Amino acid sequence: MLNLTNKTAKEKAQLKSIELAKVKISKFKKGDFDIEIIGDIKEIEVNGVNGIELFATAKKNGKPCGFGKDGSIDIERFRFFNPPILVDDENGDIIEERTNPITKEKFQRKLKYDPKQAIIESLTHTILQVAKDDKNIVKGKIGNTTSTFYPSVDGWAKWSGSTASWGTARGSSGNDSSSTATELFAQLKWNSSWIEMERGITVFNTSAIPNTDTITSATYSIQGLAGSSVSSGFLDSVAVVKPTTSSTSSLTPSDYNIGNWATTQLATNKTISTISTSYNNFALNASGISNISKTGFSYFGIMCENDRANTDPSLGAGFFYSLAYFKSDNTAGTSSDPKLVVEHSAPSSIKSINGLAKASIKSRNGLAIASIKSINGLE
Repeated sequence: MLNLTNKTAKEKAQLKSIELAKVKISKFKKGDFDIEIIGDIKEIEVNGVNGIELFATAKKNGKPCGFGKDGSIDIERFRFFNPPILVDDENGDIIEERTNPITKEKFQRKLKYDPKQAIIESLTHTILQVAKDDKNIVKGKIGNTTSTFYPSVDGWAKWSGSTASWGTARGSSGNDSSSTATELFAQLKWNSSWIEMERGITVFNTSAIPNTDTITSATYSIQGLAGSSVSSGFLDSVAVVKPTTSSTSSLTPSDYNIGNWATTQLATNKTISTISTSYNNFALNASGISNISKTGFSYFGIMCENDRANTDPSLGAGFFYSLAYFKSDNTAGTSSDPKLVVEHSAPSSIKSINGLAKASIKSRNGLAIASIKSINGLE
């Protein structure tokens, strides 16, 4: 187990990447996918951002997956920045104590240190976001690139009080925040007047995307927790928008200020009552893609749709709430942390795979199954 105590965010990402690059994986099956990693997993640093790189091909339900904008890519390059080394496990020895913000019920999240499984789960979910059918595949064609980013910081900012109007609560400067909480929230809470509003924030360092690359698609993914719900008569959805924070390493109460939040929707909303306890994937629209920075940090936030649209639901007497409840990142990173998957392409093609000549990779498609093993691990 890595000791990341008293390490900076960059040091943590670098140490995790070094550890993950030691992992040896060839072929594995996960869910509907059969995935083959070709060559070695390598530690990388791009524009000061640390991560790992690997090349992989995949089949879904026995049929080859195409990658790239038109699905013509056979072997895709995958990069993971600030990658995870922990996975959820019911028998894990790393325990996080949690409390449901509405019911106050206490429960535990159990994790374990497992770099190999972290790679398997992260890669499988990323492939799920970008894989296409096999109708346009060009055998041996190598892609550039699918990059997966994990947060540099995430958490929430909120206002809480009593007997406040909609305008007062929504327009407040905020009075609480957390950069270390184990959850992300989008929440509105009413008890005959507004008593709490909360917005979730994730910040990703995406400067590893080359400035000359074209982003063809992107997905913002956050894993739900049991407890997301809306109270009777108060229907709402969660919206993805752009916040602006005062820091890229910590959050403050002032990050709640509505003046720091753009209201343009970056993806289609999801009804809170349908939030899944697996990953909830928000395919980014044109505004969402343009929100991704190639030179610095990209900001994505979640808020209740009523909050985004500035629509007072005009609730009466009684207690009502709207809560979207998600896992935040972990100090060591878990395979269920918030993530941003970006598919992008460079103007020039890749000529080698972690030391393997492109011509050698092309030939693998004609080799007998027994011979394919000899490609893995070559430099």
